[in-house]
Parts: sequence; C-alpha cells; structure tokens
Amino acid sequence: MSIHQAMYAGSSALTNYGNAMTVIGNNLSNTNTTAFKGSRTTFEDVLIQTVGISGTRASTQIGTGVGVSAIDQMMQQGSFSGTSNVMDLAIDGQGFYKVRDSNPGAAQLGGGGGNATSSMDTFYTRAGDFKQNLEGYLVTNAGLILQGYPVDQTTGETGGSMTDIDLSTYQTAAPLATTEVTVGLNLQSDDEIITDPATYDPNDPSSYNYATPIRVYDSLGQGHNIEVHFKKTASNTWEWYAAAPSSDLNATQAGTGDLTNMMGVTGAVEDVPTGATYTSGTLTFDSYGRLNTEGSTPITFMFTGNDSDAETQEILFDFGDALTDDSTNDFTITDGAVLFDAGAVVADTDNTGVAGSVQRATSFTTMSASQNGLSAGFLESLSVGLDGTVNGTYTNGQTKSLYQIGLVDFDNEQALDQVGANLFSETHLSGVPREGAPNSGALGTVRSFTLENSNIDMSNEMVNMITTQRAFQANSRLVTVTDGMLEELIALKR
Repeated sequence: MSIHQAMYAGSSALTNYGNAMTVIGNNLSNTNTTAFKGSRTTFEDVLIQTVGISGTRASTQIGTGVGVSAIDQMMQQGSFSGTSNVMDLAIDGQGFYKVRDSNPGAAQLGGGGGNATSSMDTFYTRAGDFKQNLEGYLVTNAGLILQGYPVDQTTGETGGSMTDIDLSTYQTAAPLATTEVTVGLNLQSDDEIITDPATYDPNDPSSYNYATPIRVYDSLGQGHNIEVHFKKTASNTWEWYAAAPSSDLNATQAGTGDLTNMMGVTGAVEDVPTGATYTSGTLTFDSYGRLNTEGSTPITFMFTGNDSDAETQEILFDFGDALTDDSTNDFTITDGAVLFDAGAVVADTDNTGVAGSVQRATSFTTMSASQNGLSAGFLESLSVGLDGTVNGTYTNGQTKSLYQIGLVDFDNEQALDQVGANLFSETHLSGVPREGAPNSGALGTVRSFTLENSNIDMSNEMVNMITTQRAFQANSRLVTVTDGMLEELIALKR
C-alpha cells in the first residue's frame, strides 16, 4: 500500500511541476509584452494520512503528494521604455485604463483576439499603446475604446461619468471674432504737434504722427489688417484712430478711400459712460510720460469678405492702465457674445500708468500688440499631461483641453481575470472598480511617450525553471525507483 502511495505522490508532483513549467513558459514568452503581468506557482502538500501513534503520543503521518495551492498574478509595475509616439501612455503608479468593447462577442481586429468570444463590454488594461481609429476614437490594438472624462469647452471643467474618448468632434476649431486689441507703445514726446492738415485723414500719412498695424478676425475667421493711427494735437495729448480697409467693410461703413476712419462712421463708436472724464479717441499723459487718461470705447465693425458678411462685432482697444481714468475697465463682454455691455464707470485702483503705453522723448516704438480673435483651425497635434488631460493644438495656434483620461483601481487587483490581449476583467473577488482622475487619491500619473514593460525578471524565471526541472527529474526518478521496488516485491513469490 505504501509503495503505491509513493508512486502516486511522485505522479502528482509530475503533474503539478508540469503546470508550474507552463506558468514559467508563459512568463518567459511574454517578456517583451507591453505591461504584461507575470504569474507564479506556489505548492502545498496534500492528503496527509495518519498511520499510527508514536510513543510520545504524537501522530505518525505520511503525505501523499503535492498540489498547486495558487497561481498568483504579480501586479507590481514594470519598467518604462521611451517612445516617439505621443499616445504611448504608461501609468506611473497604481491603476488601470478602462476600455470599452463597442461590439462585445465579436472577434476583435488585431491584438491577438483574446476577447473573441466574451460578451462583456468593459475591460481594464495597463498597456497604453493607444491610437486613433478611422472613427476618431482612441483605441487599443484590439480596437477597444479608451474611456475618459469630457472637458466642458466653456468652463474648462471635467466631470460626470467616463465616456468614449472621441476626437472626431474636435478636428476643427471654430473661428473667434476679435473683441479686444491690446497695444503697448511709446509715443515720441518731442514729435511735432500736427496742425496742418488740421483734419485727420486715414489715407494721408501727413495727418498723423505714427501708425501701428494689427490683424483682427471676424466671426467667419477672416483676417482684417487694421491700422491704429496716432496724432499729436497738444502737449501730452494724442488722438488715436482705428483705420480699416474699406474693401473689408460692408457698404454701410465703407468709406471712399483705401482706408476708412472708423471713428468717423456714424454710430460706430460707443458713447462714453456717464461720469467718465475721458474723451473717446484721446490719450493724455502726465509730465512723467505715464498714461493719465485713456479714451477708448468699443468700436463697431461690419466686416465683409469672400462674398460673405460676418457678424457685426465690437472691438475695444486697450492702450494700458491709465492713472486717472481707464476707459477699458468700464466695459465688459458676455461670454460667447461679440458685443459689449453698456459701460459704467469703474474706479481705477492700483494703476501705474506705465503698464502699456507711455510717452517718452525717444523714437516711436510698438512694444506689444495682441488681440483675442482666431481664424479657423484644424487639429494639428495632441499632447497628454501627467493628469491625463488630452490637449489638442490647432493650426491657428489655439490649444484646447479635449478630454481627461480616467483610471480605475480595485480592492484586490490580483483577483482580476486575465482575458488575453493585455486585458483584465473584474471578478467578484476583485471588487468593483473605483474610477478617478490620474494623480488623484491612490491613482498614479500618466506619462506620454512612454510604455510600461513586462514585469518579468528573466533571471528569476530561469532559476525557477531550473529548480522546477530538477524537482520534476527527482519525482520521475521516484516513480522509477518505486516501480523497481514493486518488481522486487512481485518476485518474492517465485
């Protein structure tokens, strides 16, 4: 009876060390698999049999073999490799990407098809080699759609539940009509006061002292080259004018020359608010060259071009922070609109008079010029921040946050079910997924241009393979020796 037990003990070892070698082989074969998580085999003794009681009254027991107690997933993070692909995203720390199968149960395209027969539609992975498919979704190699939080394009806030990351709706950026022009310049204090001609003419350079151009945009994204002219009318006093190409204005506003003085167009310049001390179209400076009063109220433009009329828009020209009366503080604009609200005088505090335009005894210089309009743009490139925010850069220079990639965590990630194609699925023992943004709570950060390597240690696996092989050989020998013993036992009856 005992001899048979020895043979069965050896047989059980052969079976289970064979399984262990399969685990080692799977680990080694996935040494170069992105974000692969290896497994290890642990053993336990089985079927302890009590055969008697010794003189010390301790039980005399015989084991009957070995069994596999567990095949555990090793979920520790793998090392990183740098890449040249912006959508290679490694998780630095805890968490998994959430991906959705848009066609559960069907064979996947590429990626080995580990989910070919699954009826589930949600999986988890740390393999971050994503790409954009024909429909504009960010997908895995197997075509599963990456999940994230949409970004509100008005507030810039994220929230709600995770959804498909779909870039198809962000391939273009809508144009944005200019509402504000900011100019910082030095007006030459010792330049002559112009009295001849006494009347400003945008098409006569002798009627003004200095001009600076700036390009603004209408609601269709069409650019228009505006000139801002400055005329010295008295000591420390300058008139300024906005001159627009007549061909860019509709018939209501267009003048007869190449340039139209917008300050002279009936109804184009908004009235000065009650109580204000400045005069629209006039800048004054103090004896130190600081901007003292800024007379600038919104100017209405009716642009046309390319056989289309753009939406009527108002542009407010900001020349700096005037010490006494800063007109641009008296006007506000509602989000999304291109018309300013009626002005009300606002107290100007903490103004220095030198943040913007000044008047000094040196040559005319345009020190800064900017405007807040945009032409139409096309999505040119993507970038991903550590917090998982996917930003799009457009050909018009605009950058927008489009989505924030989400991550999930589990109470017991070792209990996740491996389903192939670098995917995991939740189980009862893993717990339900906890969703969140990268770098929040215990979740890690997202590193672009990086992939997580397999966490397999080849040297350790080779040692495991050798010890497993030797254990298998020893148990094979056990079966052989036990067979010899049986043979000797049978030979006793001859």
